[in-house]
Amino acid sequence: MKSAIQTFMILFFVAFLMAPLTFSAGELEDTVALKGATVHTAEGPVISDAIILVKEGKIAAVGTDVDIPQGAKVIDCAGKEIIPGLIDEHSHIGAYFDANEFSMPLGPENRAIDGLNFEVPHWYDAMKAGVITVITGPGSGERMGGQSVTIKTWGEDLKKRILKENREAKMAVNARDLSHIPNIRMKLIKALEYKEKWDKYEQGDKKGPTPERDLGLEALVPVLKGEEKLRVHIHFANDMMTFLKLKDEFGFDVTFIHSSEAYKVAPEIAKRNVPVITLPLATRIAISEQLLFGIKKLYEAGVKVALHTDHPVVHQRCLRINAGMVIRYGVPEDAALQMVTINPAKSSKIADRVGSIAVGKDADLVVLDGTWYEPSTRVDMVFVDGLLAYDRMQDDKSATEVD
Repeated sequence: MKSAIQTFMILFFVAFLMAPLTFSAGELEDTVALKGATVHTAEGPVISDAIILVKEGKIAAVGTDVDIPQGAKVIDCAGKEIIPGLIDEHSHIGAYFDANEFSMPLGPENRAIDGLNFEVPHWYDAMKAGVITVITGPGSGERMGGQSVTIKTWGEDLKKRILKENREAKMAVNARDLSHIPNIRMKLIKALEYKEKWDKYEQGDKKGPTPERDLGLEALVPVLKGEEKLRVHIHFANDMMTFLKLKDEFGFDVTFIHSSEAYKVAPEIAKRNVPVITLPLATRIAISEQLLFGIKKLYEAGVKVALHTDHPVVHQRCLRINAGMVIRYGVPEDAALQMVTINPAKSSKIADRVGSIAVGKDADLVVLDGTWYEPSTRVDMVFVDGLLAYDRMQDDKSATEVD
């Protein structure tokens, strides 16, 4: 009996010592003030010597003249820069399966949320680099791969991490074989007919036989209703023009992914208000200068551009470096930051919560020890929903490494 009590006391003592090391976020007060940094809000002017007040996970105030409530935890950020949590609008992080699993050629009913692996370290590595929100989903082996999930890279409660569980539909256009374009068009026509059949049933007070459910067609109905969008893997200008014609015909909302030659048809893309997720891919830049300067052309044409990593093509943590690269190729600094924050937030319809430092939004904040876009700059702290998710100085290993 004595031995059992001793064992219990030892285990209790060990657990007590280790508790603060699990998630120090839970130790923070409800109200936190980050004071003295240069704040890049992503939608407004840069604010020097600013104060960001965080209450219950949300941004309560930001500016130079902010009253800090008595009892708030004040964090000195003098000499640092703060940016919104970065957003990657096209990733395959956490894929439990082969990202190009070839389950079926046309499978819009497939859901990425059903096949995510939360045990891999990439989630935490991404968060440490300031990438807080990702849209991750199926690969491009299928013409219609399925539905993506919009999720934060860190959090103790999985349900709270998910911003959008499904519904954005992934498609892939392969220029080497355009025979699938008629198949995509036929699938959209069937989905439209399916929608009309169900609308008639619902509007008729559900009289008569219930229409047969088709999960594949059902997944496309929100797209045809304008509630969600298509996310199309596409590289070549001629393919983009073909898909723009489909957009004209069906009226759906669409975002182009990868979009290597989008700059060649930038006016047509801008005219239809189609967002573009595009290059560079940081460490994989063995491509022409013309393509890289094309991002500036898209920006100047008025296209809403977002950058991506296509993880694992390039590791998720490299997203901030991508933004630095587009500055090298002529994009203004403020626009480059928007390409990894508010632009993907708006095109993915999550800008009410994330994408900029503004009152009422989730307190997803990245504190850096230097100029935000410089490769030599390190991430010092990361806040997710107002909680301290990462502190480099409390992590001996990462304090000696470049994040």
